[in-house]
Amino acid sequence: MKNNFKNIVFPIFTLFVIPVIVILLIYYTTQNKDNFKVTPFSIMTFFVLIGYGYLSLIINKKKFIGPKNVDGVEPVYADNGFGFYSLTILLTLFIVNYFKEFSKTFVNNFLSTTLTFTIAGYLFATYLYLKYKDNYFNKDKDQDSELFKFFRGLEFHPKILGVDIKQLTNCRFGMISWQIFIIIFAHYYFKKVGKINYPVLFSVLLQSIYIAKFFYWETGYFNTLDITLDKAGYYICWGCLVFVPCFYTFTTFYMVNKDPKLSFEKCLMIFILGCYFTYKNYEVDLQKEIFKKLGKNMELNGKKVETMELHNKIKNKKTNFLLSGHWAQARHANYTYEMLLSLCWSLFGYDTGILVFTYFFYIVILLLHRIQRDERKCLNKYGDDYKKYMEKVPFKLIKHVY
Repeated sequence: MKNNFKNIVFPIFTLFVIPVIVILLIYYTTQNKDNFKVTPFSIMTFFVLIGYGYLSLIINKKKFIGPKNVDGVEPVYADNGFGFYSLTILLTLFIVNYFKEFSKTFVNNFLSTTLTFTIAGYLFATYLYLKYKDNYFNKDKDQDSELFKFFRGLEFHPKILGVDIKQLTNCRFGMISWQIFIIIFAHYYFKKVGKINYPVLFSVLLQSIYIAKFFYWETGYFNTLDITLDKAGYYICWGCLVFVPCFYTFTTFYMVNKDPKLSFEKCLMIFILGCYFTYKNYEVDLQKEIFKKLGKNMELNGKKVETMELHNKIKNKKTNFLLSGHWAQARHANYTYEMLLSLCWSLFGYDTGILVFTYFFYIVILLLHRIQRDERKCLNKYGDDYKKYMEKVPFKLIKHVY
């Protein structure tokens, strides 16, 4: 039964039900339901964004070498994330202000854009599956169904035209589209109502701070389990080509179509709280990154950090785990602050209805599931040593709670 769920039910749900849910959310919310079709504008939007992301990687000179994977590959990434992000902000602001009707046209075509991106994501995932299905790492030992392989992916770090596919789809298409789209939504709304709307403004600002943090820390992301152990297939590539730009932006799209009315004072309080959670989320990741560089020599609050040595069975080497700071409180404290942060940027529109919290509900489910996946991977890598680590740090998200 468990194998049937993994190999059949779950892939079918994510392949066919999730895309329909995303499209229906946009269809329900948009004020222009006639554009339920692929349009030249939506096609151009996809190719401009994918081309722009590709150029940002191919012309970059500075490189970052990621950790060697189980297949023996040391992935090479472009190391220009924050510069790329900053340039994108300037270009987006220029376009929406210089081309007076652009933001209106974009919002009116968002339903068709979602449909176009969905089709493009399917095609891209199919291309990856067909290209690597006959030759990929550990193919002989792979017992998963073909359907799950399509969903999961086959290669850890495939390339296309000289760039890493996961960096292209995750960072230079998905995450940057999130930023571009919410700026366009806000510009459209402010222009339509003729004034600044504080809930929309503060929600977009808070999301932008989070996205800016991501690009500032982009090379740190390349060391996480998300990108090192997940293969490039439908799950990651369709997710970043469709789900991130079209669903992660839904909170803002919903608000600009539903006219939130929260006062400036309430918005400011939520914004300050959101900034605090953003900083704590960054601090958790920063402690881990510093620890990777300094190891046992790292200090927190003037004291040497506590560590624990675990044996990596797959690579047959020792790995040190941090047992100080945030990493003494919970094994996934970064996820705690990410959930709270997403709650904050949804709260700005709480007077518009329950759907404004759709992203928050999703991210809670996603991260709780990811915790289980991450810990299964760690148990597989470290065995009984990881069980001892779990005894040292018994809480997953919040100390004394969970």
